[in-house]
Amino acid sequence: MPEVVLPEDNKTPISAPPENRELEMEVKDHIGIFKNAVPDHICDAVINTFEFWHKKKYIPKEAFHEEVLATDTNGQDVVATLNSGMDGTTQFANGQLGRKDTQLFLEVHDEASALTLAQWLGDCFQIYTKEYKGVTDGDPLSSWTYKIQKTPPGGGYHVWHCEDSTFLYRDRVLTWMIYLNDIPIENGGATEFLYQKLSLRPTKGTIVFWPAAYTHMHRGGFLTGDIDKYIATGWFNREAPNR
Repeated sequence: MPEVVLPEDNKTPISAPPENRELEMEVKDHIGIFKNAVPDHICDAVINTFEFWHKKKYIPKEAFHEEVLATDTNGQDVVATLNSGMDGTTQFANGQLGRKDTQLFLEVHDEASALTLAQWLGDCFQIYTKEYKGVTDGDPLSSWTYKIQKTPPGGGYHVWHCEDSTFLYRDRVLTWMIYLNDIPIENGGATEFLYQKLSLRPTKGTIVFWPAAYTHMHRGGFLTGDIDKYIATGWFNREAPNR
């Protein structure tokens, strides 16, 4: 049975969704859009969680942290280097292509917040997979990752891509995303789908699902103005069946 995996049963969510809440899915070329699916206070809480942990995680303007592990017989230090920036600047060779954002994995830093998103996501997932039954056929699905992404003005992930394009991510089946704040249309920052010729403007509380495959190549539009863009995102992955 496919499921939205909850981080831990003993964690208390910020605010659970009401039973039998009204949800309406708009479908555009197999992209499921649920407007007003997450209330403002949940979106604000997740953004504040991101900022709280981001400040603890980072040394300003110093994404790379080095630690001397040992010294060899020639007196040379054995150094471990950790890139804690996650700002996208080293993702592409020679600085090619474009990405500028910062990321934090909520399930690692704040399990209660991850649990909250999982619960608000779950009803929409059930509606989408009822419409597209093939998603849940075969091996079980689960979503473990709750990545919060902050894009500053001038930033974005501008490369056309799909979510299962590498061997490491071959088990991704379905992508989900939650817009955590509004971006005015004049500021850009939309999610653009190549073959669907579709552009989705970030509107607070909207949940979006789409296939992880090459049919749904997409990118983040260039962001202007003075408002940071926040999203939560993750994937439903195939898992080995219990036999």
